[in-house]
Amino acid sequence: MRSRILIVGAGIAGLSLAQRLTRYGLDFDIIEKNSSETKCVTGAVLPFNAVRELKDLNVFDRLLNKFNQISEVTYSTMSGRTLGTASLADPPFENDQFITLKRQDLKGSLLEGLQKKVRYNTDLLSVEHGDNEVKITCSNELLNGTYDLVIAADGIDSAVRAQNYEGQQTIVDHDIVSWRFLISYPDHGLHPLHMIGHADLFMVYPVGPNALYCYGHIQEQNDLYSLTQDPKENLLRVFTSYGGAVPDILSRLDGVEIVTDRLKSVTEPIFFDRRIAFIGDAANGCSSLIQQGIATALEDSRCLADALAMQNIDQALQSYMERRQKVIAHVIKYSDDPVAQLRNMQRWSTRCIRYATIKTLGPPNVLGWRKLATGRHF
Repeated sequence: MRSRILIVGAGIAGLSLAQRLTRYGLDFDIIEKNSSETKCVTGAVLPFNAVRELKDLNVFDRLLNKFNQISEVTYSTMSGRTLGTASLADPPFENDQFITLKRQDLKGSLLEGLQKKVRYNTDLLSVEHGDNEVKITCSNELLNGTYDLVIAADGIDSAVRAQNYEGQQTIVDHDIVSWRFLISYPDHGLHPLHMIGHADLFMVYPVGPNALYCYGHIQEQNDLYSLTQDPKENLLRVFTSYGGAVPDILSRLDGVEIVTDRLKSVTEPIFFDRRIAFIGDAANGCSSLIQQGIATALEDSRCLADALAMQNIDQALQSYMERRQKVIAHVIKYSDDPVAQLRNMQRWSTRCIRYATIKTLGPPNVLGWRKLATGRHF
């Protein structure tokens, strides 16, 4: 008898899992609260481990001519003075690729072949544990009922997690406001750059010769800027004193859709609870400082799908947790430990220490990638 599986969320985690379950001949339903017309208007930075997963999933070839390969990362001060540059062609990455692309293109590649499986405009309303099953209700009555396994792939603000742990605190808000956007910038000639300010940061990644993916954030409780409800006004207010290409980038914001968000992490990773599994940000969401969100979602999907293909559900969930928990602990450490420093970056002494560390050890995100690639975690 086939297991009845429900995936909640048709983002990168949910779609990559669906692709793998399809490969193994496992059936599932997948629901998504957003409309099929909803588009991703930001970019994505995919380190070595995310690219490896896309290749293993046979999705990478679908992205040909849609990504930009990056070869180095630079960190600088807000004025543009270089603090450290790291090559992405040196060991342990000599056989790997690092790419940037539009998030919509990545999602489209994962959706290929699954269009008829996704039920859009479907909100999860309730989850209730039973004996070796989960009863759900959602806004699509045809899908209401019991499932042998429900898989939460619905992001850091997971409705499944909120329902399952009602009344419990499962999210940490780091009090950091962020902005993300894609911008047209013909012949920009830029390379990946992280610029560090006073409790703020601006990041630029090319997604091609004529477009940039930009990200900025600031510690909300700061002594320099008060924020408004207007994202463009906030970007101009916080980053107008930056050097390099930032002033020209800010001059091109008219008509650009800017996504405003907050940096959040889970209080602790959650892999499963009885017959509910969690993957991606719903399981282990953390800050984006070493850009592991997509890689983690893809790795979670592979490990869970592999286990489900070889074991019964309860054994598979235990195997999934055992394979992922140690790696996830390191990812969260490298991602979230630096967040605490942001609260003190307004102090001149703290900035000096931070700058000296980057000059000595190199770009922090590349350092985190090296540790994950080599297993040298401490």
